[in-house]
Amino acid sequence: MVKVFLSEILYIESLKDYVKVKTISGEVISYQRISYLEEKLPDRRFLRIHRAFIIATDKIRSFSASAIEVGGQELPIGRQYKADVMKVLGIQ
Repeated sequence: MVKVFLSEILYIESLKDYVKVKTISGEVISYQRISYLEEKLPDRRFLRIHRAFIIATDKIRSFSASAIEVGGQELPIGRQYKADVMKVLGIQ
């Protein structure tokens, strides 16, 4: 068991039946589905941007129409999530 504080999460990446939780201090791999974590995380602080990625909205460093930079990593915005992402980021 590893305790991960919500405030330290940068992003979560899906690895099929596993997820990689990237934090400020490192990363943790867990046997979970990303959809399960998406349900459990608070909507105000986390945003699904791609079928493989959930990001912490307060950790966004920059963004464009196709990608978001979080923790030095550029993550793609999926087509089916783009409208929601743009709405949350205030671009529409």
